Amino acid sequence: MNGSWERAIRLSAVLAAVLAGTLGCGGTTPAQDAPAADGAAATTTAAPPTPPPGVVEFEQAEPGSGTGITIGFTQLSLASGFPQDVQKSVEEQAERAGAELITCDSKLDAAKALDCAKLFKTRDVQGLITFQADTNAAPRICAAGPSVPVMAVDITQKPCETSFVGAANTYAGQLIGYELGKYFKEKFDCQYDAFISLEALQVGEVNEQRMGGIRDGFAGVCGEVRNLRKLDAGGAGGDVAQKLVTDTLTALPGQHRIILVGINEDGILGALAAARAQNRTNDLYLGVQNLNPKNCVIYQHPNWIGSVAYFPERYGEILVPNLIKAIKGEKVAPQLLVPHVVINKANIKQHYPQYAC
Repeated sequence: MNGSWERAIRLSAVLAAVLAGTLGCGGTTPAQDAPAADGAAATTTAAPPTPPPGVVEFEQAEPGSGTGITIGFTQLSLASGFPQDVQKSVEEQAERAGAELITCDSKLDAAKALDCAKLFKTRDVQGLITFQADTNAAPRICAAGPSVPVMAVDITQKPCETSFVGAANTYAGQLIGYELGKYFKEKFDCQYDAFISLEALQVGEVNEQRMGGIRDGFAGVCGEVRNLRKLDAGGAGGDVAQKLVTDTLTALPGQHRIILVGINEDGILGALAAARAQNRTNDLYLGVQNLNPKNCVIYQHPNWIGSVAYFPERYGEILVPNLIKAIKGEKVAPQLLVPHVVINKANIKQHYPQYAC
């Protein structure tokens, strides 16, 4: 869960899971060419990954569609960038629709989220957007709130969840893995020295979907990943990644073609600091998850292959129009997944006109 990892939430493993991706949701792996034996370069390039069921397009709320409607929004933690971006997007779309929006910050506390639900019941809201961290607390929170349609953001909110809105984790991983594979096949005939994967093992399934998806996407083009170094950098920022990558690069002397992938940008920033300290910046080839266009250190890197965007700044374009539809009795899909895009030097200005690195 949709920011950069200057914007990453550092307060808990749950928050790391959110910004690493959604909890309990991920796309399926499309069919790919079989990996070549012993990690040899694949002879056929796989087809690009295809979006799984549930991926939707962003849409602006129809002006006036929310007139007379009050929406309650339980926020995860407004102390951090990703929820702030989601908040701004929801505010913009609610205003565009003409709906009233009431926000309550849970501050990563299930008890506060429960209080938010009680508040919304007294305010007669017609629909809820719920971005709260504790899935196990969801039944109590649901029971305390009004009986209205609920859009769950990044973390499932059973039993009152009408639709889940979040990342397609496996697909997001496959996208950047495929781009890395294409690059290495075209430039180096799939020859490389090592494959470093910065992971967050504590988030469990999300980590495996995301990082496993990267390996699957890469393997479809270049064969099974070899000389894999899986490093558990966690979700707490770049310091741990910097130490781990320092040790790993020290153990890889004289190797100048090292693929580096990460579950978030904080880890990549830490890895780049490690590489700079050893004068090995150009040894790394970067494939990144959860883009923030302000992280110029990444995007100015000579071997930045691409980053997958999660677009937290556009979540409102899924949440608000679909919640209004649900409030009006229209059928809404139970899963609404972000349309991920690989961003690179060629298209970043198209998706982020404000990009100024």
